Amino acid sequence: MHVLIILKMNKIILYFTLSLLLISCNEKSYDFEFVEINTPGNSSLRAICAVDENIVWTSGSQGKVYLSLDGGQNWHESSIPECDDTEFRSLHAWNANRALVFDVSPLGRAFMTKDGGETWKQVYQSPMEGAFFNSLKFSNDQQGVAISDPIDDKVFVLITNDGGMNWKRLSNLPSSVKGEINFAASNTCIEYLPSGEIYIVTGGSKSRVLTSHNHGENWEFAETPVMTGESAGLFSINFSTSSEGVAVGGDYNQPDREGIRAIFTEDGGLHWYEAENMPAEYRSCVVSLNDELYFAIGKTGCDYSPDHGKNWTFLDSTGYYAAHAVEGKNMIFLAGADGRVAKAILRMKP
Repeated sequence: MHVLIILKMNKIILYFTLSLLLISCNEKSYDFEFVEINTPGNSSLRAICAVDENIVWTSGSQGKVYLSLDGGQNWHESSIPECDDTEFRSLHAWNANRALVFDVSPLGRAFMTKDGGETWKQVYQSPMEGAFFNSLKFSNDQQGVAISDPIDDKVFVLITNDGGMNWKRLSNLPSSVKGEINFAASNTCIEYLPSGEIYIVTGGSKSRVLTSHNHGENWEFAETPVMTGESAGLFSINFSTSSEGVAVGGDYNQPDREGIRAIFTEDGGLHWYEAENMPAEYRSCVVSLNDELYFAIGKTGCDYSPDHGKNWTFLDSTGYYAAHAVEGKNMIFLAGADGRVAKAILRMKP
């Protein structure tokens, strides 16, 4: 490992290269380079959205939302009025001007900005007390899904067809079981594909995958062998193609707890299989970099899988909560505790 610390503009930028040989079935190999930059504040960041390699939004505690226009070198801090005591763990951004967040307060609110965070407009408030929004995902510019923890053991899913300006709660969902929840750890407990498939992972008393193959018109639960418990279950899901996907999790309070913490599917979620070699510990987020290579991260470290999630290899003990891959760039932005944001760059070795 090579480490170089540079002082610049009162920030500490930490560069380190992990020279790792990642071998897939067709003998590809890669280098990972991590670049960490402190944001202006110390919020616990639980959501990050990279529109491209320059435009990056992130949000979390203290009612804060941050925007960078230069790949994380500098940040603009935005505070939503009367939200200092809440957290924004659900986030989606379209460009440098337009972004949407859901809070985790019992009020169950959503806010949108169209001017880069200068002003925010409330676009949703739950009519029921107890909403706690965990994740937000759009399949295109207009169609999106948001998930709250169940209320009265009823799954609470919102859907929008107009880019987040209006939201409707779906009533055609199967019931959850007592103690079944969703985790607001990384804004990735939902996957929503342009073809209409929606996947939502659960934890707590059950670790299941709630699936719709037609934009939310019909739903069904798929059972999985992933560990369960008050702080355990599935935390994150990602599909690299319309048929191949991976979900990860574990136990947040006992990261090294033995058990199944990663599963994969090869048929669009009809069947789920446990990984042959698990991530080293609990992981709160998984992203795909191409059709084969997945990257998972949590508060105690990260792992990679070069074979569609079947086998995982420990990468490094550096911990973050959330990740978002930049489409077509082999680049991942990471967010974590104390306002920490990093960039992981994947390079193919000659």
